Amino acid sequence: MPKKIFIGSLSLTTTNVTIASTFSPYGTIVTSGIDRDAAGQPLGTAQVEYSTDQAGTNAIAAKHLSVLDGNTITVQ
Repeated sequence: MPKKIFIGSLSLTTTNVTIASTFSPYGTIVTSGIDRDAAGQPLGTAQVEYSTDQAGTNAIAAKHLSVLDGNTITVQ
């Protein structure tokens, strides 16, 4: 599995802080952030890059189809 994971179906109220705190237990995060459109509005997706492939694999296994901020998220 890749070091960089994609998170989909996020609530539009989910913050960068929420993403970092939710996904940091699985490994050291190199970069993370919510994807935004040209106007700065959230797209409902985010990406997290870990320092190791295993951290990404662990995050996918733990968080895929879990609930975050009221939405069932996809993690791949």
